[in-house]
Amino acid sequence: MISELTNFERKLFLATIIILALFLIILGFNQLIGAINDYRNGGVTNISPTVSFIGEGKVKATPDTAKVDIGLISEGKDSISVQNENSDRMNKVIDYLKKEGISADDIKTSNYNLSPKYEYSKGKSTLAGYILNQTLTVTIRDLNKVGEILDGSVNSGANQINSVSLFIDKPEELKNKAREEAVKQAKEKAAVVSKIAGFRLGRLVNFSESTLGEPPVYRAMEMAGGGAAAAAPQIEPGSQEIIIDITLTYLIR
Repeated sequence: MISELTNFERKLFLATIIILALFLIILGFNQLIGAINDYRNGGVTNISPTVSFIGEGKVKATPDTAKVDIGLISEGKDSISVQNENSDRMNKVIDYLKKEGISADDIKTSNYNLSPKYEYSKGKSTLAGYILNQTLTVTIRDLNKVGEILDGSVNSGANQINSVSLFIDKPEELKNKAREEAVKQAKEKAAVVSKIAGFRLGRLVNFSESTLGEPPVYRAMEMAGGGAAAAAPQIEPGSQEIIIDITLTYLIR
């Protein structure tokens, strides 16, 4: 077969064989060197020693935003009348919220459930009407107005206030402060411990972070009936704590 090749093709074929052979020789030589080094080290691979230090940063802040679930339960004989009545009452609640300065982006329908209602007598069930349960999730950015808005929503037609959660709307700036404190603390530990233990720190080879924070503060509330509400509830935001743990890992020189 080789004899059938042109002179150029034969040269190219032989050159390829030579290059492949050289590659295999070099590969085998490197493996031999590696085996010799493993034998000299007793089979143990050299691993650079490292040391890690943990720093903790804490920042306390007062919640600045509330999220409330405002609900409306409507009942009626047929589904159309129930939906119409519910829409009229809920639209009044939404109009009230917007008049109080709540942005349309901060008003979201989070639940809309229409279900039949049955009456049971002598082992038989009879369709008695329909129940419509609708919930608005509303974000309130002025905590001083939370109680007033809850009270006004009920007076406007809502008959359920399911919960109030308080939280920090934009916590990233606070997280950065906690992060800065944690890194500073970890570096200070590294400097002190290395001096006491008598070793020198090499370059930073790993960084890890974990964030802890108090969950939103929930206030369970019920304002059923749709009639005149009691005095507007006072909402106390309290404080929340953001905690960030930083781990710095250095080589030991």
